[in-house]
Amino acid sequence: MPGAAHLIAFVTPDLAESHLALAAQGAARVLREAGYTLLVAHTESDPAAEAQALELLLACRQADGLIVASCQPHDHDEIFQRLQRHSLPFVLLERRISGVEANFVGWDDQAIGAAATEHLIARGCRHIAHLCGPATSNADARFRGYTEALVRASLKVCPAYVAPGGAGTDSGYQATRQLLAVNLRLDGIVCYNDAVAVGAIKATLEAGLEIPYDLELIGAGNLPYGDILKVPLSTVEMHGEQAGEQAARLLLEVLRGASPKPPQTVLTPFEVIPRESSRITAV
Repeated sequence: MPGAAHLIAFVTPDLAESHLALAAQGAARVLREAGYTLLVAHTESDPAAEAQALELLLACRQADGLIVASCQPHDHDEIFQRLQRHSLPFVLLERRISGVEANFVGWDDQAIGAAATEHLIARGCRHIAHLCGPATSNADARFRGYTEALVRASLKVCPAYVAPGGAGTDSGYQATRQLLAVNLRLDGIVCYNDAVAVGAIKATLEAGLEIPYDLELIGAGNLPYGDILKVPLSTVEMHGEQAGEQAARLLLEVLRGASPKPPQTVLTPFEVIPRESSRITAV
């Protein structure tokens, strides 16, 4: 019977993304104070592994509720519809699922994409590429923000400047190599996250370009080592711990029968943190 174990599952695609690791910490602290234990299920950004984990949690019925940062494509709602039909409470974290009416804690990702792009525009970049994330709602929104910022600045939105960067360092490295092979006019890259940006930095330096003088970069997530890289990385701080705390409190409201109807959306603040990868030291 759910509720007997006082167990909450936190399903995440990648704990290497620092804001999600911090979200797990924030959620664990709030839940512990309420008498719950947090179980973390790491799916390695594999939608099939995530679906399997959710099916297992649904079948065993040991978890009182779930906090899910889903890696499912944003229009794949079947497993979440099943969770709702079987009355297993959950809160979506960071990524929405089309067709699923659920409590959500995350960020205004379109605004994040726009703010990162505007930062490079303000530094003087005019030929700005974007390394897109996976096929999730937050990645799509960051891409929309990127294009929105270019249009507002009367800059061309060029399909040749957009590459699938995925969510990891290697994908960012490969995507940047491909971009630089055909787009040597590039002077800026907005990366889906910091891991992608680390790969982009590696590929840029290997190409013999100097950061930030030949090419400027910005990521998102504020990796804990981002300020001690060979080229300290400009990023978007997302305050993941605060998001995790909010998700836990919202789930506790559901478990106590006090959750507002319709489902609630809570957006966590963010801020751009400029470092040397976008010429913070330039005169």
